[in-house]
Amino acid sequence: MLGCSSDDGASSKPPGTARIELPVSALTVGEAGTFRCVAEDPDGDALTYVFDWGRAKADTGMSQRVPSGTAADVTATFQTAGEFFAARCRAVDTHGQVGAWSQYVGFAVQAPPSPNDGKRELTLDVMGLGKVRSTPSGIDGCTGTCSARFDLGTQVSLEVEPAEGWRFLGWLGCGADPVPNVLPLEFDRRCTARFAPKVEVASEWRQSGAVLPSDAEWGPGGTLLAVMDRSDIQGVVRVWNVSQGHLAQEIRMRSAALRSVAWGSQVRDLAVGLADGRVALFDPGMEAPYRTWSAHDGEVVKLDWSPGGSELATVHNIPTGGAEVRFWDAATGTESRPLLRTTRTVQQLHWSPDGQWLALEVQSGQVELHTLDLSAMPHVEEYAESFAWSPDGARYAVGRYQNVQVYATANHALEASWPGAWSVSSRLDWSPTKDWLVVSDLLRNLVVLDVTTGAVVTDASERPADPLDGTGYSALRFHPHGESFVAVEGIPAAVSLFTVEEQAPRAHRRELLTHTKAVNAVAWSPGGHTVASAGGDGKVRLWNASGQAQATLDGHDGKEVHSLGWNAEGTWLATGGADGRAILWDVASGVIGSGPFYLTPQAQGRTPRIDFVALQASGGVGYLAVAGHHPILTGRLSGVQVWNTRTGASLLHIPVTDSPVVALGWSALGLVIVHDDATWDVWNPETGTRQRVEGPWERLSAAALSPDGTQVACSDRLGVSVLDLATGNLVAEAASPLEQRTLAWSPDGKRFAGGGWTKLVFQWALGEDRDLPRSVVGAHEGAVTGVSWRPDGQALTSGGTDSALVTWRAP
Repeated sequence: MLGCSSDDGASSKPPGTARIELPVSALTVGEAGTFRCVAEDPDGDALTYVFDWGRAKADTGMSQRVPSGTAADVTATFQTAGEFFAARCRAVDTHGQVGAWSQYVGFAVQAPPSPNDGKRELTLDVMGLGKVRSTPSGIDGCTGTCSARFDLGTQVSLEVEPAEGWRFLGWLGCGADPVPNVLPLEFDRRCTARFAPKVEVASEWRQSGAVLPSDAEWGPGGTLLAVMDRSDIQGVVRVWNVSQGHLAQEIRMRSAALRSVAWGSQVRDLAVGLADGRVALFDPGMEAPYRTWSAHDGEVVKLDWSPGGSELATVHNIPTGGAEVRFWDAATGTESRPLLRTTRTVQQLHWSPDGQWLALEVQSGQVELHTLDLSAMPHVEEYAESFAWSPDGARYAVGRYQNVQVYATANHALEASWPGAWSVSSRLDWSPTKDWLVVSDLLRNLVVLDVTTGAVVTDASERPADPLDGTGYSALRFHPHGESFVAVEGIPAAVSLFTVEEQAPRAHRRELLTHTKAVNAVAWSPGGHTVASAGGDGKVRLWNASGQAQATLDGHDGKEVHSLGWNAEGTWLATGGADGRAILWDVASGVIGSGPFYLTPQAQGRTPRIDFVALQASGGVGYLAVAGHHPILTGRLSGVQVWNTRTGASLLHIPVTDSPVVALGWSALGLVIVHDDATWDVWNPETGTRQRVEGPWERLSAAALSPDGTQVACSDRLGVSVLDLATGNLVAEAASPLEQRTLAWSPDGKRFAGGGWTKLVFQWALGEDRDLPRSVVGAHEGAVTGVSWRPDGQALTSGGTDSALVTWRAP
């Protein structure tokens, strides 16, 4: 308590609201600046003024005692440059009575002027485990934050060295080039080097989506499946371990874009065609190819291995027309046969199982069958849209409009013709173990035919309501040894495994991709048996603790799902999405158990988006709380609503909150609604009252309520912080120029994790002396949009805009 007590202190009234004045001159780091505060005391008591600097750091916070109504100055020295928005003051009288805070005022602290020495400063921030060195010397093995001054105009070369088991993810803030070799220092610059642990080392399991999958190839034995995804300029080949249901590896190359894929007779012979005309051979599990060679002057659009795996055929479509097919000795990367030229561009390439023929699907609906001595004219099948060899190469099938025809290879004589209800037979494949053909068309008709009788063995068709919705399957591949096949579709993205049972009219489908769009939210069940992911594709998927798909919940009419929330027993899951609805799911049955609950829109015809959901049971009553935003021309308005889950009665409705909501959760005190201005309301469902708490003012990008409901983790432009829920006081903080999009506490409340646009997944530990040591847990190829801890605290799962879902081992 400030001031001195007196006998009449009990009757003393608190001082009035204070007023704060900023320094007249600009503030500079390390130099003193003066702030002024004034207030009036109704009893005429002398006053002392207390200053709160928010997230700024200063060495002084209290004035001398002055008479009521007299202004007092405080001289403060700040050690951190930046713009701050939370300076305020209040008065304390001689009896300890405390007046109301003044309004917040913002102020700026500028860095000291650079020396006029003809040099410029380069500052490096290193995130994760790795080192950075500069040439010329100055920055030598930087592992944290380092700076050096170089002559104006110096070309500074930066070299990175990841720690063992880590990889270099890229630079931030270094200009337009994401991986600069040289930085010209014409002005002071600040860069961030990002290192992340290798996914294979740091993760327990991972799943992934795809943007534009185009082809698939089974590895020998059928355990692994490689999928070509031409999702961006660079492209990526993803390798799934299908038996485990996990993504095993992602193959990317910084030096060239990936464009095609083919798997040889050995696991180590995964061939990738590159946009720069090279071929790269990968041994799955290894980061870099073990052999590359230049095959063409331009993009390698297709690849296929010879049956024995000793030769590789590659295709390049010539921009002026036609194509060239080259043949390579895979052991040496040298040409093994004469060049084959075609007058039409090649769309697909098929080496016959007996090694004697090469079938080319070319433009304008033709298939050319070439003998590999290349001396004879090719046999041409007209009006052909797809092709497949029989397992022994003695026959081949050609897909045409509403028809599949089977021919003898030796004389090209027609052996069978099987009409069907499909349109153009756009893709075919022949089972290696059964006399079956799988046939698809652009309308997603998908059937398996008995080649001998033409009978439909099974039907896996899923025709879209709108015929223009989708592109049809781009690849069909039977499993090498099983009665199943994979079907690849580009739009909407799908990599689906179909199991064929002869007695079943429908094939069983299992989807490999997590979501076709971003993973917006992740939530582990309280028991740790299930983790849920919410996707931009409008679906919620449930995975077991080992990362295997368990169920798909589809109740938001294809609109993005943005929020997830479990009840304490893990039997109910709440989901909220861009359709303005919250749904309660019975997890055991996978059906809607209650709802939907509609967040009341602010204007007719404008559907709100539910960003947060929170479930709670108290006194035999179940509560569902949601927070969402209403799009408006000038930004967004947040609203909050709470229902009784049993009766559906609305218990609380805040049409528009004072500031946008960044977190929602239940504590022992009630529902906590955290706003982006670092304030929060606590609503008591029993009394219906709301209490406002104010933290140090900053614009929050994310927040999370601790498991015991006593603290709030926050992210803003200055870094991350932990605030006391009851008082708003600062508990701990860590400076960082990088804002987070999502935060989540560990079950023991001693750590929290987060991520954002840096693509890194971070962990902060509550240390001593208000410190928050940071470590890098993992990384995504896109922004991190959701994080959730497994209840045992040994791992956490993150999702991102790259549609990946990864469970990382906690440090």
